[in-house]
This record gives sequence, C-alpha cells and structure tokens, in this order.
Amino acid sequence: MVKVLSVGELLIDFTPYGLSDKGDPLFEQNAGGAPANVAAMFARLGGDVSMAAKVGDDAFGESLVRTLREAGVDTAPIRRTNEANTTLAFVHLDEGGDRSFSFYRKPGADALLREEEIPDALIAGAGLIHAGSVSMTKEPVCSATLSVIRRAAAMGKPVSFDPNIRESLIEDREKLLRDIRDILPSVTYLKVAEEELEWIAGEPDEETACTFLRKEYGIPVIVSTKGARGSACYSEDGCAEAPGFEVTPVDTTGAGDAFWGAFLHKVIGSGAGGKTPEPGQLERWLRFANAAGALATTKRGGIPALPDKRAIEMLMS
Repeated sequence: MVKVLSVGELLIDFTPYGLSDKGDPLFEQNAGGAPANVAAMFARLGGDVSMAAKVGDDAFGESLVRTLREAGVDTAPIRRTNEANTTLAFVHLDEGGDRSFSFYRKPGADALLREEEIPDALIAGAGLIHAGSVSMTKEPVCSATLSVIRRAAAMGKPVSFDPNIRESLIEDREKLLRDIRDILPSVTYLKVAEEELEWIAGEPDEETACTFLRKEYGIPVIVSTKGARGSACYSEDGCAEAPGFEVTPVDTTGAGDAFWGAFLHKVIGSGAGGKTPEPGQLERWLRFANAAGALATTKRGGIPALPDKRAIEMLMS
C-alpha cells in the first residue's frame, strides 16, 4: 500500500472524565491533533503512514511519540524542541458530546516546526500528503505546511487537506483564508465541514459551494462532512451521499479525523491515488468512513477511541 505522510499538530488533549469526590472536574490525558488522529486511523486499518510534527522535550512529548508508535505510525520524522513545551488542549463537552477547546500554545512546540525539518526526500517517499489548517495559524509551522503542500504538488503527489478551523487559534482570519485559498489548487482531496465550507467558498449552499470550489480551484474530490447526518462527496461524476449511523455519542473528539483516515485508507487501497474514483466507489467509501467516524464518538479521547476494521464492518452489516 502507498505510504501517507501526515504533517501538522501533535498535542495532548485533556478530555473530561467526570468529577472528583469533591465534585471538581477531572480530565484524562490523550494523544491528539487532527493530522495525528488521521495518521493513527490510517495505521489502525493497516496503512503505512509517517507523522511529521514537533513536540516538546518533555514528558508529554515522549508520551505522544510513544502513543503514535504503538498505534503503528512511523514517528521518525517527529522533531523535539526545548524552546517550547508540548502543546496542550483542554476539551470541553456539552450534553450532546459536542466540543469546544482551550489551547495552551503561546508558543507551543507544534508551532515551531520548520520547513527545513521536512526534507524533499521525506515528501518524495510518500504517495500522498495530508495536512490541515491548524498548523497554518502560527509561524514558522505555517510556512512549513505551505511549503510541504507546494513541494508535494510539484512532485505530482496527491494532497489531502482539512481546513480544521479552531477559532481560538486564529490570529488573522483574512490571512488564514488567503493562505487556504492559495494552496487549494494543489489539493486533490478536500475534507470540509459545513461551517468551514461556507467560510472558504463564501456560499451557504453545500452543492453550490462545492461546485464553485471544484471549478475555481480544480479540486478533483471534495468531501462535505455533516456529523451524525452523514457525508457527501463531489467529483466530476457528480455527488455521492451516504447517511450517518445511529450511535450514542460520548465524545466527538477525533470523529472527523477517524472519518478522514478511513476515507483515505479506501482511496489508497483502491489504487485511485490522485485519480477520480470510479462511479459507485465514492458512496461505498463514504459509508465506511461514516461508520468509522460514528464509532469514534462512542468512546472518550481521540486516538484511543479509533475503531478497527472489524468494528467498522460490524456496524455497517
């Protein structure tokens, strides 16, 4: 199977874990970061994947590297620094399991990843590159991320991109939007949530927005995620849709990443690479990815909650 290189934030998620005997909130430490979750999901399904990121030279950083390694991810490209601590995110859940975040990243080690720390050889050795927009909210990791995407496209590598908007991390909305739009012509597979789609395309209607992005930027495949309602995929063959699965959510952290890791696994496994999938394939891929995303909500935490292929197929049956 073709190797994937996932680039971006690797951090600690502190997720709610009930109350102490005194009634105070408890938090559980979990490995997180959207590109890391995608990498772990891809590996969980048997894929070959490397993670390029930066963590602090501290206990949290060591824990993150160990967790990814145990999940089957190649951690050799992960850098360590003593210039900043490992980035932390506290996850707050409402009654429906939906999230909000508080980040400790001023600075965080993830933001210190530099362009020269991701050499051409690392990109050339991968068959697909995945990145997201959280690493485009600070320098120098923003320049590093943009560089990786552009170098990958210049090498003819398919690029997967997730504009994973975290409002509390955005310092300059206009610059972020400009940077995202600048790299869209290099993107092969775009995963976008409904609210992100409207922001990037400037159009509230899903079909109109996806059609505009495909024509304006030449993106072959755009996947719109809708949480429990499922997902839709727009390509030159039109629109494919798949409904969600009914589960009892506990924590939605990492659900979209589980979805995308599963979708990319189908893309790579099919041999589609940078080509447009055959008619009928997209709907099957979406259904598989929807099941992965749904199962990820039934347990707490990001990477520990990721399902395996057997669990996904059982939910689909």
